[in-house]
Amino acid sequence: MGTPPRFGIVDMGSNAIRFLIAEAAGGPESPTTTVLESHRMPVRLGQEVFETGVIPDATIAAAVDAFRRFRSQCDRVGVVHTRAIATAAMRDANNRHMLSDRVRDACGIDIEVISGTQEAYLLKLGIESRMSLATGRSLLVDVGGGSVEIMIVENGDVVNADSYRLGTLRMLSVLATAEAAGESFSDLMHRHLHSLERRIADRFESARIDRYVAVGGNIESLADLVAARIGKQTTDGVDSVPLAELERDVHTLTALSVEQRMAQFDLRPDRADTIVPAGIVYGRLGRLAGSESVLVPRAGIREGLLSEVVQGHLMSFQAEHHVDVVLSACRAMGRRFHYEADHAETVLHLARRIFDQTALLHGLDQRARALLEAAALLHDVGVAVNNDGHHKHSQYLIVASDLVGLSGEERRLVALVARYHRKAPPNRDHPDFAVLRRRDRSVVERLAAILRLADALDRQHANVVRDVTLVIGDTSVELHPTLGSDPQSHLFLEARAVEQKGALFAGLFDRKVRLVTPT
Repeated sequence: MGTPPRFGIVDMGSNAIRFLIAEAAGGPESPTTTVLESHRMPVRLGQEVFETGVIPDATIAAAVDAFRRFRSQCDRVGVVHTRAIATAAMRDANNRHMLSDRVRDACGIDIEVISGTQEAYLLKLGIESRMSLATGRSLLVDVGGGSVEIMIVENGDVVNADSYRLGTLRMLSVLATAEAAGESFSDLMHRHLHSLERRIADRFESARIDRYVAVGGNIESLADLVAARIGKQTTDGVDSVPLAELERDVHTLTALSVEQRMAQFDLRPDRADTIVPAGIVYGRLGRLAGSESVLVPRAGIREGLLSEVVQGHLMSFQAEHHVDVVLSACRAMGRRFHYEADHAETVLHLARRIFDQTALLHGLDQRARALLEAAALLHDVGVAVNNDGHHKHSQYLIVASDLVGLSGEERRLVALVARYHRKAPPNRDHPDFAVLRRRDRSVVERLAAILRLADALDRQHANVVRDVTLVIGDTSVELHPTLGSDPQSHLFLEARAVEQKGALFAGLFDRKVRLVTPT
């Protein structure tokens, strides 16, 4: 047997850079991972960024040096693939490209700056590596240096994910001036959190929270402090911390200076200052959710990224469970805008069938298939704004919405495919289409052609066509429908829609499209 593949993982947070090397064994269905090395470098990218918008030269140099040493370690143990992500501090930094370029030049590692919703997706993966979220309603919270990620999961599916600019370093920077004027930091934090409470209160009122799960270095340190005082409590191997005890220790820490926290509780300097604002946020969210305890799985984004990479998901959408996460987010968005779910699901099924049966014609991969699936679910969501021109409204709503598992670029592609499900086909005169790379323009055209056919087959929005089989010839493509409960249904509207909407497909693949109606 060969040596198990080894992977290098980097999580560039606002407060520190975390490096991990692991090896994987087993098949793709049930891989097992073993962590070989794990390092944390206290490089505070967010220290200056949240005040000035710029990463200082000294911090860039420290980050490059940390990456260079990590690259050396990866080479020493035979790492086959590395992946590095960056979060809030790099999102906010005006000179982030300078740091990315220097790291790439120094050690050949590309840094991927991810969105808040991508961060939330990886957070869910990391937590699921330690505990199950398959049943009930879970609140997941990660208080980082630059942002607070909040996710609600129902029976394993993400129904809501938000990112708030209320991270610990950001709050320390924002509130420092007011604190100097004589107000206590705790009072300032609690007052500052009112805006967060107003925005998320309705998320908790709609249904009770069955479990409150928190991740991050600060909650782990707080769990250690509580355990040292009252004894270790676990739930299936995950730390369970009574919320009242957590708040008690936060209150104790608040009354101490940073130096006193370090001396009395053996906290690192870069933990001693952030632990109080983080603890206040964790406590307030727990109370808002009606929870009596918080579960601490000691896993987060880094473990989620490792899980994704080990599964072979070096690009988005290559994993079936990743596609499921994306589609769950699309359905949740559709429900918010009162979409016609039955029609969307019918078009989704028919689009998949057409995509799979025309693979030799379009030559697209599984990533493109997932983009098509998302567009199929959301193509009519713009009706919520206005039925007239709803394809354009769908494009706007998709681009403007955070969809878990979709990068900004992927969301724009989905939005364009949805936009072109009717009316004018993709056109270089349309600015949003014209700015795409040639490869992406081709993907949008081909997916839009497929979506148009799938939508045409449900022209009546009545699920008359339950399935479709394609017969592909040298000059034609015949659509043979399978009808539903009424086999005598007339398909006049569908046949006409296929004739009209099939023009884009015919032009791209040089084959006339025809619906063969049952006799």
